[in-house]
Amino acid sequence: MNTSAPASTATGTPLNAHTACPCCGERSAQVIANKDGKTGDALLTVSCNGCGLGRIDPLPSDQELADWYATQYRQAYKSAVQPALRHVLRAGRNAQWRWQWLCQNTDARWSNADLTSQRSLDIGSSSGEFVYLLQTLGFQAKGIEPHAGYATYAQSMLGIQVNNNTLQQGLASEDAGSLDLISMFHVLEHLAEPVAALRTMGEKLKPGGLLYIEVPNATRLCSPDYMFFRAHTLYFTGPTLRKLLETAGFKLMAQSPDDSDNLSVVAQFIGVDSAGSSAGTGTDASHSLVTAHRARRWLPYLVQQLQDGQPMRKWRTRQEEKRSAAQYPNGLALLDDLYGKKAA
Repeated sequence: MNTSAPASTATGTPLNAHTACPCCGERSAQVIANKDGKTGDALLTVSCNGCGLGRIDPLPSDQELADWYATQYRQAYKSAVQPALRHVLRAGRNAQWRWQWLCQNTDARWSNADLTSQRSLDIGSSSGEFVYLLQTLGFQAKGIEPHAGYATYAQSMLGIQVNNNTLQQGLASEDAGSLDLISMFHVLEHLAEPVAALRTMGEKLKPGGLLYIEVPNATRLCSPDYMFFRAHTLYFTGPTLRKLLETAGFKLMAQSPDDSDNLSVVAQFIGVDSAGSSAGTGTDASHSLVTAHRARRWLPYLVQQLQDGQPMRKWRTRQEEKRSAAQYPNGLALLDDLYGKKAA
């Protein structure tokens, strides 16, 4: 392994990365950023010369990631071991929005289906709001959550099946061809070996089953120090997300616009042998992540935020969430009211 650091780590500096791109295998890259935006620690993030996928370098191993997420992630970046009620409310509303987006962008399969026969798995289910929504709708729904505190909350407070496992451990316990829906919101960007993980997910889906993914758009407007940090190993644009899925053997069924703050896709697994015909499409080797990061400056960002009224809007949203959440004794009561679930 090449462990030498580049002479410069300024944005746009070419280098030969320590670890190869997990999508296309290319090592040559350009520097995007050189520090963790949340802690200020040194952290190298690069853009692949082959496909444009962003990643930290070197990539951690799956075991290193598992050990960190199991005990440290939410404390280090979320300052919590279990969710606050206002965060449950926000996550519950997001779950409703995601379900609506899925229904609107698929072939109406859920509208007339007997949902009690549908089996779903939510990977990285956090405190379980999406799993609980699907269960409320009739799904045989369960989740995987690597953080012990959040998994315990989902089990004890919501009474749902959220297993405290890594993605790899959780998928290993599922039968091949057994799932109608796998969802994964803001998880793919945390993986070190995404192609292998996606292929395993594809094998667990029934023929015609759906994979529903949402990731942050790494070119979106944000402050100069916000985007790149240790918790995210990968950074996506619309083209690189599609490229990764196609490489893993998936066919895209629906997608959000490439300029969305969050990128959403729905895909079906067609098999690794069928992926070759589309493997060269949807790439982004123009280093748009480098271009976007170069353009991030504090003054233009703050001016734009003020012009859009973002500080006041965010403050009002937080206050509304606090007031609304304070009406409920716990997360279960809050979600039952939000989802329209009547007490037995």
